[in-house]
Amino acid sequence: MKLLEDDKAVSPVIGEVLMIAVVVLLAAVVAVFAFGLTFNWKEELSVSILIEDAEEGVSNITLAHGGGEAVRDAFAPLSPPSYFVNDTIFENLEVMINGAIYEGWASLNTREIAKRNFEVGDELELGLGWSLSHGDTITVIYAPGSKLLAWEKV
Repeated sequence: MKLLEDDKAVSPVIGEVLMIAVVVLLAAVVAVFAFGLTFNWKEELSVSILIEDAEEGVSNITLAHGGGEAVRDAFAPLSPPSYFVNDTIFENLEVMINGAIYEGWASLNTREIAKRNFEVGDELELGLGWSLSHGDTITVIYAPGSKLLAWEKV
């Protein structure tokens, strides 16, 4: 059995296979980082925001936190607290009317905006200064993930 005793070619073959495996593994690692295929674990916000009183002819609407998680850092209240809301008061929460960030009068639970979080049971009343018309849209967005929380068309 001369064939079984001739094992000189086994070492180079095993070396070649191992070398190919290492190259393929390194190429896969480089591809994952180069193409951004790594897992990106984002916190998903689970919240229920209700848009109340959004009807033609009304000039005040209410956003009610109906359940789920608190919207952390929804507001960046001024000191002293304010009834006037603009893009600097909103932090992680954005309210848009017809695509523009809402700027105007607001109260949180019938008081000035003095806290950062929008929690279950909270009501944010917005005084528009004009009356809503047919076709107007109200959009509530969680800014960090650009997640749509509520949308209403009049």
